[in-house]
Amino acid sequence: MIGDVRGLGGMCAMELVRDAQTREPADTETKAIAKYCYQHGLITITAGTFNNVIRILVPLVITDEQLDEGLAVIEAALASVAEHKEPALTHA
Repeated sequence: MIGDVRGLGGMCAMELVRDAQTREPADTETKAIAKYCYQHGLITITAGTFNNVIRILVPLVITDEQLDEGLAVIEAALASVAEHKEPALTHA
C-alpha cells in the first residue's frame, strides 16, 4: 500500500496506493488509516491532491518510547486496512 515515503527526519509523508503498478491513489484506505490512528490515540494529517497522503510531523522533544508507540499505531493501522482490503482483491 505504501507507494512512496518522502521527507527528512521528523517531517515526512507516506503516499498510499492501491496498486504498485498503476499507482492508483488509495484515498478511502488513507481515510481508514487516519481514523484507526485517531481511535488509538495518534493524530495524523491527511493531504495530497488525491487525499492519499499521510503526513507525519513529530515534535523535536519526542522520546524514543513515544516515537515507537506512534509508529506501532501506524503499523497496526496499515496492517488492519490491508487485511480488510485483501478479500476485495481476490474477487476482482
